[in-house]
Amino acid sequence: MPKLNEYLGGIVSEIASARKMADLQTVQIAKEYAQDDLLKHFSIPRMKVGTVDLTIPFATAGNSPIMAFRDFAYDEIIKIAKTNYNPSDIKSDQSLRAFLVDLEVYYNDAIKKIQDDNTSIITDSQIQYFDPIPKYTLEFCQSLPNFSWRQTDPQFFQQSILNRVVREARKIIEKIDDYEIIVEASRLMELDAKCLIYAKMSVSEAGMEWSRYEDINGNIIETLIPE
Repeated sequence: MPKLNEYLGGIVSEIASARKMADLQTVQIAKEYAQDDLLKHFSIPRMKVGTVDLTIPFATAGNSPIMAFRDFAYDEIIKIAKTNYNPSDIKSDQSLRAFLVDLEVYYNDAIKKIQDDNTSIITDSQIQYFDPIPKYTLEFCQSLPNFSWRQTDPQFFQQSILNRVVREARKIIEKIDDYEIIVEASRLMELDAKCLIYAKMSVSEAGMEWSRYEDINGNIIETLIPE
């Protein structure tokens, strides 16, 4: 089950993907207009997203359990890599799972160091205790033959692993409640209406466009600026 921030973030991501699809269609239309003697004098139609108002029902499903490192790390890797990871390669998949079992000692040692510091929260300086984990995980995954990196950015991969490790560690150190939610329509219909929570969200477009200019040294600079 997803967390609320993951679910809402996914919705916003899908709206951005819809805008991308519309822009790709605009490009196709522009090509067709350019090839027609009459249409080439017309303006090219282009859709922009104004404001999307959403009312999203969901219900809380209780606290997410404290997971072992080997389990949540594997879950995070699969989630980030998506189609870039082939779990049907049994030998490589078992090799990854075995690696995560061995890597778990670094996670447990980091937890112990923080507990020995006698703090009730994980500070920014203590996050460095977990730094070897995403580094070694990335290096190992890059060595696996069932990994491809066509859509997965290594830097994003490494940062996501670190974020997940810290989030799971906070459950132990800070005893933070990490609520999961129910969003499936079929399951929501089974619940009493009093259990439902409605999130109201407005999404407005703030586009970016490439700007190209020449600096004082004659170098061509390209940068993104608001439309």
